[in-house]
Amino acid sequence: MVLEPLPVMHGQVECEVYNCDVTDLIKYVSGDILYLDPPYNARQYCTNNHLLETIARYDNPVVYGKTGLRRYAEQKSAFCIKSKVEEIFSELIKNANFKYIFLSYNNEGLMSFETIEKIMKKYGRYTVESKEYKRFKSDSARAVKTDKTVEYLHCLVKHN
Repeated sequence: MVLEPLPVMHGQVECEVYNCDVTDLIKYVSGDILYLDPPYNARQYCTNNHLLETIARYDNPVVYGKTGLRRYAEQKSAFCIKSKVEEIFSELIKNANFKYIFLSYNNEGLMSFETIEKIMKKYGRYTVESKEYKRFKSDSARAVKTDKTVEYLHCLVKHN
C-alpha cells in the first residue's frame, strides 16, 4: 500500500486533533456543537477500523486471525458494554461544555430510547428526529426480527 499525502489547504481556521478517550477529553474541550456517534452494540469499532488505526498510527502491528486484526484490548469502548453504557453516556452529557449536543443512535442499541431521552432531558431542552431505514443484514444465517431499523438524531440544547 502506498500512502500519498493530500494537498495542504491553507485557510484561516485553526484546528486541533485529539487521540484519546472521549470521556477524558470532554472535560477539557468546549464549543458550540458536539456531535456524538458512539457504538450501538457490543461489537468493538476498533476491530472494524483496524486498517484505519494502522494508517493513523503509522505503525507495523503484529496482527492475528484470518483478516489480520491488530490487538485492541486497550481500546475497548465502554459504549459497547451493556452494564457500562448508561453510566458512561450520562457522565459524557453531564461533562459536555457545548450548547448543542447531537447524538446519532438507532433502535437496536444497547441503550434504550427512553434511557437516552431521560439522560438528555436532565440537562436542557430535548427533541428527537427519526428516520426508518432498510436494515443492513451482514449475516444471512442470523435470525432477524425485522427488516427495518430506526435511526434517531437526539438533540439537546444544554442550559448553562
